Amino acid sequence: MIISVDNIIASAIDEASSDLRKLSLAIHDNPELALEEKAACQTLVDYLETSGFEVQRNIAGLSTAFVSTYVSSAGAHGLNIGFCSEYDALPGIGHGCGHNLIAISGVALFLATTRVMDKCRIPGTVKLYGTPAEEAIGGKITMLDHGVFDGTDLLMMLHPTAGYSGAWHSQCCLSMKIEYFGKASHAAMAPWDGINAGTAANIAMLSMGALREQLKPDWRTHGIITNGGQAANVIPEYSCIEYTIRTSWASELDILRERTLRVFEAAALATGCTHKVTEEFAYLDNQDNPVLGQLYEEIMEGEYHLPPERGVGGSTDFGNLSQKFISLHGMFDLAGTRVANHTVEFTKEARSVEAHRRMIFAAKTAARVVARCLVDEGFWKQVKRAHEE
Repeated sequence: MIISVDNIIASAIDEASSDLRKLSLAIHDNPELALEEKAACQTLVDYLETSGFEVQRNIAGLSTAFVSTYVSSAGAHGLNIGFCSEYDALPGIGHGCGHNLIAISGVALFLATTRVMDKCRIPGTVKLYGTPAEEAIGGKITMLDHGVFDGTDLLMMLHPTAGYSGAWHSQCCLSMKIEYFGKASHAAMAPWDGINAGTAANIAMLSMGALREQLKPDWRTHGIITNGGQAANVIPEYSCIEYTIRTSWASELDILRERTLRVFEAAALATGCTHKVTEEFAYLDNQDNPVLGQLYEEIMEGEYHLPPERGVGGSTDFGNLSQKFISLHGMFDLAGTRVANHTVEFTKEARSVEAHRRMIFAAKTAARVVARCLVDEGFWKQVKRAHEE
């Protein structure tokens, strides 16, 4: 009896679907912020170890990162394929970006690909990367800098949103902390003796708002004052802003960065404060491999009979990986309801049965794309050629 690769993939993922659903709900219903995803990490690691896979923890100095590795019984001399799982939540709204689904989609891809290699006697290595803090510091960037992904031939992950895409070009993203240092004084008795750091923060925010009029349509700037003072009757001696800027291309990010830094400096000059800017992390734009993306979209369109989305906006630390490795950041439709990411509505939909069903199909689709790379040498050559161009 001849069993197709597609059937092997479907069988592996369907067999695990019930367990994956339990993992998803466990992560969703216990949301943990970036670098605090202890329970989520443990839940995934326990499942992988129980399933017989080797797992390394505490990767690249990140206590909630892990790597699970499978080496084919046919040998390790084939392709080295990696999948990424995310599992950090958002402050206030929980899993409003569906990282519970991203977590289990990585597991599904890992299970399916290892099954294909095993059943078809295909040499190679498969790794599942547990990547924390996507919503904060960019755990993948830390892992990249530590050489965790070195030697990888292909990286892939899935992400829920409104609509599907195999060609999502994300925005570059730079986050920074701006601190202003003034001098405290009684706001009624001797305000003239003070230097108002709170005013500096307000001027900076208003000036960034004015700057938007001259920004390109696809550029974004947004931030919040996290500390504007402690009491109404005290001139604030300290204030702090968390700010993010985004552009479509890395070269443009440098331009916007310089303009933004001048605004923050001007606010300090206007108020007599000193200031300090700490650049916290930079996400580069995601660049999906067009050959992989086209096959992914063809399979998805065959299921949903709708064209892929070509939306603009959003950033990911996976973009930094895509600049170096052959990769695909496949987007899948959350639940057909068109709710936006980073909303309470998205959080609710992310634990729905429909969202799980759509994740399962997306995982099967992405696994078929990976399998094509494993069994079709001509296709893999096209993928590599597209990456080099």
